[in-house]
Amino acid sequence: MKKIILLILMFMFGIGFAQKVKKEEKVKDKYESRQPQDMSVPPPPTVAFPAQYPGGNKAFIENIRKNINKDALKSLDKVMSTKIIVKVNPEGNVLNVSTYGGNEVFKTEVKKAAEKATDKIKWEAGKNNRGEKVTDIVNIPFKYSNT
Repeated sequence: MKKIILLILMFMFGIGFAQKVKKEEKVKDKYESRQPQDMSVPPPPTVAFPAQYPGGNKAFIENIRKNINKDALKSLDKVMSTKIIVKVNPEGNVLNVSTYGGNEVFKTEVKKAAEKATDKIKWEAGKNNRGEKVTDIVNIPFKYSNT
């Protein structure tokens, strides 16, 4: 009797633990299966040499510091920061200036100062790894202390 019960229990455990386990699906696989890639669309160009302000991006930051309206920032925090995003075309002309992060008043003032600093100034265009000039987006962090 004990042998029969033991045999039945082993048989039940064998069936219970013999189930196939579903393979864990990765997030990457999940989204790639939903969105097939179109191979006729080339990948975005990689910029090996990013666009630069004449005299370097430090000179750009210094021009912003000169052009910023300090009176509008007096009532704000002592130390503020934002990110300046500049889009430069292959000819070196600035297409767009925007700011990201931080206080709204501060972002607006920095954007105005950056637009003044880039007005009628040709940047050195970004180049890909073949040396061809390409449109580039430059991210420059900007910190300002109100002291």
